[in-house]
Amino acid sequence: MLGKCALLAGLLLAPSAASAATLVILTDPMSLERRTVVLNTPGPDRVLLCAAPPAVSGCRPLSIKR
Repeated sequence: MLGKCALLAGLLLAPSAASAATLVILTDPMSLERRTVVLNTPGPDRVLLCAAPPAVSGCRPLSIKR
């Protein structure tokens, strides 16, 4: 799992054509199953780790090392 997250975060570091992305990793607290959603958003590239709905906890930003 950690390798997949590192690979996805590495893809964000690849040069892109003036667009930024937000990578949201949703984790189910009961089964620890993960689902990844990529959003095109203005601003810098970001990676967020969130609990999957219906959880009420907030998202935690992960640092991207360049």
